[in-house]
Amino acid sequence: MKRVSLILTMGFLSVFSVLAQDMRFESTPLEVINEGWASKSIDNVINGSFGIMLERFDQTWPTWMVGAVRNTMEKGLDKEVLEEETSLTIIIDSKNGYASVGDGGTDGEYMSACYWNRSNGHKLLAVLLGKPTDPCIEVLCTYDYDPQKKTLTPEPEILKGYRWGDKGEYKQIFCNLPKTGKNVTVQDWSGDGPVVHTFTWDGMKPVYAKTEPYVYDDGLDDITVSFKGTSPNIKDFVAALLSQEDETDESLNGMRKAWEFYKNGMKQMPGDDLIVDVQNGYVGYESTDTDDDNTYRLVIECCYWNYADKKHKLVALSNDLFMNGKAIAGQYTGITFYKYDNATRKMKVVYGSEVGLGFEAPDGTEATSHVLPRQGKTIVFSYYTPSGKRDLRLTWNGSRFIITD
Repeated sequence: MKRVSLILTMGFLSVFSVLAQDMRFESTPLEVINEGWASKSIDNVINGSFGIMLERFDQTWPTWMVGAVRNTMEKGLDKEVLEEETSLTIIIDSKNGYASVGDGGTDGEYMSACYWNRSNGHKLLAVLLGKPTDPCIEVLCTYDYDPQKKTLTPEPEILKGYRWGDKGEYKQIFCNLPKTGKNVTVQDWSGDGPVVHTFTWDGMKPVYAKTEPYVYDDGLDDITVSFKGTSPNIKDFVAALLSQEDETDESLNGMRKAWEFYKNGMKQMPGDDLIVDVQNGYVGYESTDTDDDNTYRLVIECCYWNYADKKHKLVALSNDLFMNGKAIAGQYTGITFYKYDNATRKMKVVYGSEVGLGFEAPDGTEATSHVLPRQGKTIVFSYYTPSGKRDLRLTWNGSRFIITD
């Protein structure tokens, strides 16, 4: 069976190949923790050491992740690789009171934890648990440790207003606990463009300080497009996009291989299909994969339109994943837009809000899929809600997209 590594990499399952089998039914679903942690205090915390607080949290809300951290702590290690293939690694920084479990960018579960010394003699413990798919969820559990009562008491209002649960499941909001220093940052991708909220430590808790644009370098914000002749075509744009290497983003690996087969005149791998329509400025890639229970279909499309100023082009790259025919939200699913400059022969990432896409998904949206046009200028967004699928059509007018129905 062919492996679609970018989104189908089952980090969650691979973990259990290195952990004891009985960890399978000791691990509490994150949805259950999300619903219950804030109303359950933890007693019999014999001291405020990082290891003891994590132990009592894990005994109350057991997960394979915190269990793995505790196991690494008991070995006296500051780093342990659990899975070479996915780079699943445990980091322990006892000096700074920090621990984490994460992989190299697959869709496996992750966690981090840290604590602060409070000015009243107590401690604040934070345990962050998350997974990017099925469903995408992130839970931040924060507790006050009272050395007199030997208890961990939930404090769910620590980052009120920026918590995953406050925004709904569809919103892309990710918390970063500090490995060094005391500030907490929250990446917020739910509005017109990604921003980062900073919370600074005031002696008792992280307090909201500022919101700034999230500046990130993913290797795709300034891409040179090489071509022959007077203007690039769709093959030139796709070649430029696929030339970008990012070890943490595997989303285009399958398409890269298919593109190499296409350039060399070779037959595609079983389950793969690649359409290259130069005349209409469109490339479409599909890859189908099955396991014992499910069929997955990955769809990546690329097309472009001219700006009315005749100096720029807008390139769109969509990425959608379907399981048994139903769209699902993955780590890399969505549409990325690039503005190509004729003069510099470079293109840069542009936010959806800059081209008219600064709208919210319908309430209850569980996943979104997209269809880029092989002909014409209309994109179709399909929102999957409990009441059914809702389509939204947007047409490019030379400077931005406008809703056409």
